[in-house]
Amino acid sequence: MPKPVTASFSDQADDQKRLRKVGGSIMFSKGKPVFSFPSMDAYREWQRLGAEAYKRKVGLL
Repeated sequence: MPKPVTASFSDQADDQKRLRKVGGSIMFSKGKPVFSFPSMDAYREWQRLGAEAYKRKVGLL
């Protein structure tokens, strides 16, 4: 069973949409929100989608 991965919370709507798309959720750790991913693969996919979105925004794609 894959180990869950956490990352810093982002209040950006696009980051949260990508989080949902890869099967992640928002959890609370020590009273603060964090992004939680079901696996490292899901986290990497979230990062990849974010990089693609940035490239589209700046006109590289």
